[in-house]
Amino acid sequence: MDVDFRIGTCSWADKSLLASNWYPQGCRGGRDRLRYYSTFFDTVEADSLFYALPSPSVIYSWVASTPPNFLFNAKAFALFTNHAVSAESLPSWCKSNLSGMTSQGARRRVTLKDLDRKSRGRLFEEYKFLISILKSTQRLGYVLFQFSPSTRFDERWLTYMKRLRQLLPSYPIAIEVRHISWFDDDAKGKFLGLLEDENMAYVAVDEPRLRWTVPMNWHLTASWGTVVRFHGRNAEGWRKGSSIHEKYRYKYNVDELNWWKDRALSMQLPKKVFMMFNNCYKDYAVQNAMMMKKLLGLNKDDVPLQMSLIDGLKKPEEGKGEEKGEFN
Repeated sequence: MDVDFRIGTCSWADKSLLASNWYPQGCRGGRDRLRYYSTFFDTVEADSLFYALPSPSVIYSWVASTPPNFLFNAKAFALFTNHAVSAESLPSWCKSNLSGMTSQGARRRVTLKDLDRKSRGRLFEEYKFLISILKSTQRLGYVLFQFSPSTRFDERWLTYMKRLRQLLPSYPIAIEVRHISWFDDDAKGKFLGLLEDENMAYVAVDEPRLRWTVPMNWHLTASWGTVVRFHGRNAEGWRKGSSIHEKYRYKYNVDELNWWKDRALSMQLPKKVFMMFNNCYKDYAVQNAMMMKKLLGLNKDDVPLQMSLIDGLKKPEEGKGEEKGEFN
């Protein structure tokens, strides 16, 4: 069976990428950026869904701005993966249901526990409706549930993951855990066994080797596909108090990417393989994604047809040659 390799980045609008000049001059709007990005890659993670729920029109605009075979990988809203969010990021109806909420307290951080059961259900249904647009248009790669680093193994989280499958019975779900406790003693068997039973993909990660991070193992647990996410190896940048840009300030070299390429080609992989770069510092992620495509022989010599959509966007300064663009 032929394997469909999908290589891309975990954002196309990261501020650091926008400042890197990867996008050509004049390519400023979201649609233009997506069109440009999609001339190089056929998938991207929609990480904006992690921070807030957009209107359905935004999702439709993503679909309209990309080719028919382009896939979006939807990151789950932060509250659904044991993260806290600013109350301001919640829908207005949800904010009004928060107990003790005041105008002065609107900026406080909230967790899923701060919502009553009815509000939690409604919020999830709103998220589900958004990703159903991608699913119904055949543009959904996977739904990523990336749990917080503080989420340690506990059987109640296994129950929670089973519930996610019940709520999204026909969706390609990918689970990323971020604490070593998930691989302690019999936790590993219980966790990976549940993923196999529920046809959820374990997210393999490339990240710094710290005492609390998970091992760099690639477990195949879902028949629909598998996901690898590259966070960089900047161990110093992962210290407490570092900024997001410091954390992901790492560019992989060819040998490091070849290690994953060789593993991929030696494994009995499922139909779809997503290799997503989250080292979102300047244009590092897009550079490494392009390198991985080249190593796997996925680059095309011909210019993609959709390049015609952005003709004229790039205008080099007078007297200077056109520089290589970079993407977000």
